[in-house]
Amino acid sequence: MSTSGSNATSPPTFSSVSDARPRSPLATKIIEGIWTSAANRLGFQVARTRDAYASSDGRGAIAIGDDDLLDADDAVAQLIFHELCHAITEGEAARALPDWGLDNRPEHNVREHACLRFAADLAGRFGLRAALAPTTEYRAYYDALPSDALEESGDEAVAIARAACDRFQRSDWRAALEDALVQTASLVRLEGAGAHPAGFAWGPAGQTCAGCAWMYRGGRGPAVERCRQTAGPVGDGIRVDPATRACARWEPPVDCRACGACCREAYHSVTVSVRDPVVWQEPALIVRHGHRFEVRREGARCAALTVAEQGEARYSCSIYDHRPKPCREFESNGRHCLEARRRVGLSAGRA
Repeated sequence: MSTSGSNATSPPTFSSVSDARPRSPLATKIIEGIWTSAANRLGFQVARTRDAYASSDGRGAIAIGDDDLLDADDAVAQLIFHELCHAITEGEAARALPDWGLDNRPEHNVREHACLRFAADLAGRFGLRAALAPTTEYRAYYDALPSDALEESGDEAVAIARAACDRFQRSDWRAALEDALVQTASLVRLEGAGAHPAGFAWGPAGQTCAGCAWMYRGGRGPAVERCRQTAGPVGDGIRVDPATRACARWEPPVDCRACGACCREAYHSVTVSVRDPVVWQEPALIVRHGHRFEVRREGARCAALTVAEQGEARYSCSIYDHRPKPCREFESNGRHCLEARRRVGLSAGRA
């Protein structure tokens, strides 16, 4: 929940927050601008105020306390991030309610905890979990979260946080927030946070970006090396130096026969044109739905997918030589490949 309602006349004080804490690495005008712009992209206007610590009015305005009202370890960026995480956790309908429909009642603690779990998971993917930590009395809860903030436990906030994560991954908010997180991680790294240039934690020693499945050459203008793990649903990943030590998301080039993600639960169907040769070459595997043709599924998987019980090649395609055009055009190590692997839990991130 927001730490003060929109009707508050003064910001609250918290005994757990002390001016002895170090200044937040996010408390710069550049990073504040990044998050103000991200909020703008999502339809919110950010205003500074003397009437609240952090609040939303349900009409597209997010209010953040003036500088002299914030504690030494507060940052406008962190407060905006927290408000946006609440918006995601509470769902679309809550965006029309002041403070996302929450207040400081004890029964709403579970919603706050869910928001913090979602925030920790999202920020952690970019090496920013500590930098984006809350500075209120909920800090103790946040600091006690396990490395996987969404792992199953007896805390009922986990299910709410997982639902928020799934909602975020499917939403049109994802690009704006991930862009802001990547930009922030890069600037925090320059200020000494020690993260990989992509914003993630350092990965295996002895490996470099050059050997990672997710480095690619592309982008607008002359093609350069970029990181696919930092790219949103659209747009380019950030530029990387192939010689840089690998980050925590490093993976070797994908072996399709050991993966099979694109043929498994990652996608619901493969739609084919009536003119695709597979329609007459493999009629037993083709299903017609009106004017639309699809490759038949067996449960959640493509019916052409075979699974080996022994040997290194775990997966294979029984119609590989006759596979339809969408399968032929599916790029190994490409954007959709990473998306498929994320959906079946083989690569970092959730899609």
